[in-house]
Amino acid sequence: MSDTRFTLAGRLKAFTYALRGIKFLWQGEPTTRFHLAGTVLALGGAWYFDFATWEWAFVIAFIGLVWFAEGVNSAVERACDAITLERDPLIGRAKDLAAGAVLIISMTALAVALLLYGPRVVALLGG
Repeated sequence: MSDTRFTLAGRLKAFTYALRGIKFLWQGEPTTRFHLAGTVLALGGAWYFDFATWEWAFVIAFIGLVWFAEGVNSAVERACDAITLERDPLIGRAKDLAAGAVLIISMTALAVALLLYGPRVVALLGG
C-alpha cells in the first residue's frame, strides 16, 4: 500500500515530474515549434495592440488550452505506443481522437484570434 500523506517534499517531487513532462513535450514533439511561434505572435500582438485585461485573459487562456491539448495528445500517443507499435484500429482511433482534439482547440483559438486581432490588423493596414 502506498503512502498517501501530503508532504512538501512529495509535492516538490511531483512538480519536478511535471517540469520533466514539459521538457519531454518541448524536445520530443516537432509541432511544439508551431505552438511556440503562435504563442509568441499572440502575446506580441496583444502587447502591440494594447489589449484590455479581458482580451489578455482570452489570449492566455487559449494559449494554455492549445498547449494542454498538445500535451495530452502526446501522452496518449506515448501510452498507445507503449501498448503496441503494431497497427491496431482502436489505438489508431485513440491517437486520431487525441490529435483531433488539438485541431479543434487550435481552430477555436484561431477563431478567437481573428475576432480579437482582425479588426485591429485591418485598421492598421488602412482598411
